[in-house]
Amino acid sequence: MTVAEAAALPNEAAVPAAVPSTGPAAAVSPPSFESVSRLIAARGISFAEFWFTDLGGYPWRIAMAADAVTEKLFSSGLTLDGQPVGGAWDGVMLLQPRFDAVYADPSGPSLTMFCDILDPSSRAPMELEPRHVLERAANLVEERLGAKLVLGAEPEFILLQPDGKPAGERVVWDFLRGLALALGEAGVKVDWFRTGPASGQGRVQMRAGAPLLMADRVMLYRQCASTLSRAQGLKVAFLPRPLAGGGTPGMPIHLALWKDGVNLFHDGRGWALTSPLCRSFAAGLLTHLRSLAAFCAPTSNSYRRLISGVSGPTSPLLSAVDRAAACRIPARCTSPGSRRVKFCCPDSTANPYLAFAAVLMAGLDGIERGLEAPVDGGEPMRVRMPHSLEGALDSLDGDRAYLTRTGVFTDRLVDAWIKDRWTRFVVPIRSRPHPWELAEGEEHGRTRGGDAAIT
Repeated sequence: MTVAEAAALPNEAAVPAAVPSTGPAAAVSPPSFESVSRLIAARGISFAEFWFTDLGGYPWRIAMAADAVTEKLFSSGLTLDGQPVGGAWDGVMLLQPRFDAVYADPSGPSLTMFCDILDPSSRAPMELEPRHVLERAANLVEERLGAKLVLGAEPEFILLQPDGKPAGERVVWDFLRGLALALGEAGVKVDWFRTGPASGQGRVQMRAGAPLLMADRVMLYRQCASTLSRAQGLKVAFLPRPLAGGGTPGMPIHLALWKDGVNLFHDGRGWALTSPLCRSFAAGLLTHLRSLAAFCAPTSNSYRRLISGVSGPTSPLLSAVDRAAACRIPARCTSPGSRRVKFCCPDSTANPYLAFAAVLMAGLDGIERGLEAPVDGGEPMRVRMPHSLEGALDSLDGDRAYLTRTGVFTDRLVDAWIKDRWTRFVVPIRSRPHPWELAEGEEHGRTRGGDAAIT
């Protein structure tokens, strides 16, 4: 149950809790402290958890007794020492709970409240705060285009048994059903779920919505999946390639622009029923494919999935048929309301706030410059997916203007992201031997013979 649904308890009008899959949400009553209080009472909530996300996309939380949650807390915020978090949060910060981002925890009597991170002196959003970056991006798209962007995400994973092998089909199916029910209990609308295509692989499709709403729900999805897997003695792996020769789960995202109840990405006479606006949006994603990878595929393991010829979505093309295309138009969705761009490169290790924001800015750049995406039968763009995280970060360093010129991203944020990725992934992996290298090293010291004949 969400705050919006709590508002529909006795004496309140019913309120839709999520954006319909066919378009933007109907108007809803703004959530309030009364709605939060009603939710706490209806669910017997004991604790309130305040969630925030660091630059790397890792969730942090603190908790307090539910009866200590007051209206003043929502207006004044919660002061927190950011030093334990590290990175960009090395001083005092202010957590500002959002009425419109409150969920009941399906695993226990607690409430999850997503928070903005503010400067305690000015109460302005902190420069490196991921949620605010996405909020700025979504607002800018609406301001520039006069339309709202609707976004859906498919966070995929591999479910592993205690021995590290992929779980069987029946186990994965039961897990997905439990995950879908847990998300529903939390207030997240689920459209469908499915297993495969690889052993142990699965996904639950959450209903599309506003970008910030979906980013919050991706964070909640990961937490629900991890909690449920531990309770069952299993492990959920969001890594793009957790096993050699196994599945490669990603997090494709679906995007469409809506205005006055009309999907602006649909054109009944256009290529694959798409409008020029749709193709220009996709062209922006393809043009900035390499720098987008730094946010959408942000770990060294991401590039074990993005390999040409290994079912990775690496081709700089907009396609209705090619599964290797970075951007696709889902061919089976032919109704005007379902026409959308599917961007296939992201994976579930991404910080959804920064990844979604970067994608929005790239798409906006494509529209404002009138770019045209290469489609089936055409010549792909002369841009190639990076082969490594280092390559993606180098590309981001040189291709950041579409992110920073509007003020949605700042140079300081981009620099901090590049430094974070180098510190967290590139340097540690470069300085450690890989097990394969160790095995090959042993081979060099082994005498070979066998069937070799002396002639």
